[in-house]
Amino acid sequence: MDGIERLLAIEAIRGVKARYFRGVDGKDAALLREVFVDGAITDFRSESPDRDAALLQRDPDAFVRKTLALLDGTVTVHSAAMPEIELLDADEALGRWTMHDRIWVVDAERCRLPFRALRGWGYYHDRYRRVGGQWRIAETRLERLQVLVE
Repeated sequence: MDGIERLLAIEAIRGVKARYFRGVDGKDAALLREVFVDGAITDFRSESPDRDAALLQRDPDAFVRKTLALLDGTVTVHSAAMPEIELLDADEALGRWTMHDRIWVVDAERCRLPFRALRGWGYYHDRYRRVGGQWRIAETRLERLQVLVE
């Protein structure tokens, strides 16, 4: 992989992560599912005080369904910055992103979350794979550092 190919791969990976957040915040199931490879691993055990094993999944379709159902009745804004992207080879990469998110419950009758608002900070640790010429998320893990709830 030459320098230009590396830069193009890194930029494509940045775009995948941006679409991931746009899919979550826009509650767009098709867009959110499109960023994952089949069989992708999603690890959100840090979202649970007891590190609930059910939050580690190997089914991106189930992850999309459960995530969007959980966020029904909310407005969310996610941002990620300062990516550290390491290309392992032409079709595999690792990424680490700082993240900040805000969740506001706007319809308590539809939303099952136990708070009115949440602010969170932490890191996403990702593995990416290029499939059919397109970069996708093969694994993502959220590591929360701080959460404030109202």
